[in-house]
Amino acid sequence: MSYCNGNLLPNKIIINLMAPGALQQNPMISSMNKSQLSSVFNKNDVRASLTSDDAVITHQIDFSPDNGESSPHIIINHPETRSGNSKKKVNDLDMMQGIMQPKYVENMLQWYLLYVENAAKSLFIGKYTNVQESTVLTQLFYLIRNSWTLPTHEVGYALCNRFRDCGGTDFLLKNCVSEDPILQFFSTRLLVECLNSENRDYMIKNGLIQIKYVILKFKCQEKKTADQSKVITGLLAKLFEHSEEMCMVIIEWGGLEILLKECQSQDTTTLQNCACALANLSLYGDSMIHKLMIHHHAHTWLFTLAFNADDSVKYYALLAAAVLITDKDIKTAMNNCDTLDLIDPFIATHFPTDFVRIDMMLGQFQDQGQDWLQRLVPVLSCDRREACTLAAFHFCAIAYLQSQCPYSKVAETFRMIGAVAPLKKLVVSLNNVTSALAAQALQWIGEQVPRSLSQEVPQWTVTDVLQWIKSVGFGECAEILPDNQMNGDWLLKLTEECLKKRFKMQNGITRKRFMRELHKLKQLADYSCKDPTNLNSFLQSIKPEFSVYTYSMLNAGVDKYSIRSLTDDQLACECRISNSFHRSIILNFIKGKR
Repeated sequence: MSYCNGNLLPNKIIINLMAPGALQQNPMISSMNKSQLSSVFNKNDVRASLTSDDAVITHQIDFSPDNGESSPHIIINHPETRSGNSKKKVNDLDMMQGIMQPKYVENMLQWYLLYVENAAKSLFIGKYTNVQESTVLTQLFYLIRNSWTLPTHEVGYALCNRFRDCGGTDFLLKNCVSEDPILQFFSTRLLVECLNSENRDYMIKNGLIQIKYVILKFKCQEKKTADQSKVITGLLAKLFEHSEEMCMVIIEWGGLEILLKECQSQDTTTLQNCACALANLSLYGDSMIHKLMIHHHAHTWLFTLAFNADDSVKYYALLAAAVLITDKDIKTAMNNCDTLDLIDPFIATHFPTDFVRIDMMLGQFQDQGQDWLQRLVPVLSCDRREACTLAAFHFCAIAYLQSQCPYSKVAETFRMIGAVAPLKKLVVSLNNVTSALAAQALQWIGEQVPRSLSQEVPQWTVTDVLQWIKSVGFGECAEILPDNQMNGDWLLKLTEECLKKRFKMQNGITRKRFMRELHKLKQLADYSCKDPTNLNSFLQSIKPEFSVYTYSMLNAGVDKYSIRSLTDDQLACECRISNSFHRSIILNFIKGKR
């Protein structure tokens, strides 16, 4: 396993684990001569509130070497019961948050694995009473949930896999259809927390009937509790992270309808789950699923979620919108809902390092593997600049988190999924924020960072133009183009016909692709050095993409004031606007302004 940092471990650690009778069932612990348990009721959890019957047992483990023992041993912890002035619960795994040496982490992990194994086997063979079952399921829930908040998720993976291998997952699946509502709830809640990628695959292969029962039962249930909503939305978020086929199956069972109804909730955890579920559905769903999302007005709920006070809700709602805008079939609907306009304000008030705080609230949801990230890569090349910026922010945040671990493989992952090239392309984009985020991500994974380019494209040198041409994937063309005249002025005047005749770019698809990149550049360029009247802003006010005509109009002697007297022939011949529909829109706008 990989470890973060390597500082010394404090001598004592608080662990909230043991169920009634668990010490007697654990040979390693029962042999320890300093053991005493005390029940502490936990009423203050944000994720899923418990009743006073849900006991959480506490004890301390001593790793101090003064006794010469290599294994941990129990230290007496005096009993205490929470009251109205309850003390803050100590997180079991807080001490593993980057302050241990590997051997201590390994010792603790082995202890936790032994507990999980004993609990899973005892549950599977029916060794506990009904009350003990609920208590053990609750304690396992907190243990697994807290394990996902560690910098390395290998602890969570190890615990979940051990639980499954010892029959725990089968026990939970069986109880998902139990007639006992309490047992059914606690089992489903723990199952959701255990759904790492392997357990999710196992559940879908061996327990899809039970999961269908849970979803349909919730859908038909008239009154839902807040805790039930947390569990069902968490389950949907995990299921939507599997495959296109599974996304469609869950939608057919009513999963999308359930999710969007729960978007009306006032509970933060439920809304966090909803936002994550919509982000996962956007990433794993195909165009047909995206259309279904629009049909059910998911995009309007994303706009609402993006205004939520909780950063996690806001962030994943924006991320879902950024992914959906890449689907050209629903692009109009996404542009009309204005959610993407909220990305820039979010980025302006957050840093990639905030992602630790944003995503830590979601525990396992930050467990975004290679497949998840690979599906986000196309957003880096999206036509909508705000979407590119948010994707760059996300990759920058992942690069930062993983750069803190000495044995991280994030650089290798970024290369394997094809994220490095589009990040380098964004570095030379003309948006300073996007460029800075992409550059920082590359720096954190040890990649060479290209030189950023000025937004004043008319002032570009030959070197600038060559760098831009290579960055957009036309390095071979840069070798044959006449470099003695390839400055910014030349680039902005370049036409498709010129590419074909003078530079022998015979492939029509290649020419279209080049011109598409050039149009993006023209829309982002700063023309202030040749545009004192701000004609570019005037054209953008008509339609944002009309800024591509700014430079040709400036070269024709047109400014913000003289444009009002232009005719259709002048727009076509002198300003080189060949699109008659665009000319009509410009002329109608001018007439309306007179």
